[in-house]
Amino acid sequence: MVCSGCCSAFRRDDLVAFGGFPERTIVEDMDYTWSQQIAGRQARYVSGAEALAADPEDLRYLRKQVWRWMAGFCQNVRLHFGQLVVHKPLLAVWVLLAVLEILTAPLWWATPFLVAATTDQPPAAAVGWWAGAELLLTLPPLIYAAHRRKLPLSGVLLNLPCVYATKAVNLVYAWKALVVELMLVPLHLARGLTVYEKGRADTRPSGPAVATAG
Repeated sequence: MVCSGCCSAFRRDDLVAFGGFPERTIVEDMDYTWSQQIAGRQARYVSGAEALAADPEDLRYLRKQVWRWMAGFCQNVRLHFGQLVVHKPLLAVWVLLAVLEILTAPLWWATPFLVAATTDQPPAAAVGWWAGAELLLTLPPLIYAAHRRKLPLSGVLLNLPCVYATKAVNLVYAWKALVVELMLVPLHLARGLTVYEKGRADTRPSGPAVATAG
């Protein structure tokens, strides 16, 4: 989906020939990744490489970072999706599935309440089977990742509530991005996100760099 700028290496000659990292969207690494894939180049994953990313320390900066990621994703969908369908159809399918996941996520979260309201099933039972289904979707990749990274499984599972807190934050800003960047901006009813701001207090520049939303 994206060669993240904080943990990727790029061929300098190709990057210079492209004109450097583009500033037409708020997430230049995704823009450059999709542009190069449309041009016929491939991304390679190196499993032995290690990268240490700087995560937000508090909810304020998490909010800023997630909003930038979601808005930038939708900007790139608006900019590249047509070319992805023609030149990289498999990537286009993954992008479409990501958009569909955003659209259907509120329905999935509301399912136990809808079931309880429209059937004779007790609310506790509806929430119980929904929670069980959610855990079946969430636990296997977490357990696999913990095994691959040699992390203590107990510590990973204790942090499971954080998965749902993160999902909630992501969902709010994903929907905001869909409305603003894929609906209001094309209708010229909004400008979209143009201010680039990282998600950490100790790395924020004195003045935000500005990129033009394409």
